[in-house]
Amino acid sequence: MNKPRIQAHKMCFLSFVLFLMLTSCQKQNTSSVVLESADVTETTLASSDTVNTEMRMSLERGMVLSRVKDIYGLIKSEYASHGGSYESEWFDRAFCSKSWNKLLMAVRCKEERTGTLFFDIDRWSMLRNGGEHVSFDEFEVDSYWSEGKEKRASVTFVVYGSDSYTPARIDLVYEDNRWVIDNFYNLRYMLDVRNSMWNYLANDII
Repeated sequence: MNKPRIQAHKMCFLSFVLFLMLTSCQKQNTSSVVLESADVTETTLASSDTVNTEMRMSLERGMVLSRVKDIYGLIKSEYASHGGSYESEWFDRAFCSKSWNKLLMAVRCKEERTGTLFFDIDRWSMLRNGGEHVSFDEFEVDSYWSEGKEKRASVTFVVYGSDSYTPARIDLVYEDNRWVIDNFYNLRYMLDVRNSMWNYLANDII
């Protein structure tokens, strides 16, 4: 075999090796690009999910706040129309949870059965005595919690009387496609109304 032919074979072999090396590098680069693209996509999706969750929670908190302001706007109007006093259990049936109304009914049944009265505060006006005009302001969603179909929130606000003010809070639950009140707190006297009702039911009063 002559030298030119051998050299030609060597050249062909080297060309083939170079071809394989280049092909391998291209595949590695392509794989790297694909992995980087996948990482960017996952990061973008995660960021998008976070933004969507925050927006949804912001909207929910806004709905809670609007609902509470509407309720207390009506309460203020009704109390003003009745000289600062009102039979407020209509509010409970309209704006409170099933659990709250069931507990309130148990309290009323015990009152009738025992001839005793459960009396703490007017949970709607936050006053110990009626006959005083009230207004409500400074509403703020204090907390919001959601898991699956279950949603809860708390709203703080201030009750203004003729010559006093009382910080207050209510707990709400999402029930039958609407926000309803599940408990009341008078923060001036540190009263938890639901807890007070349970104590009344649990103890015999002589």
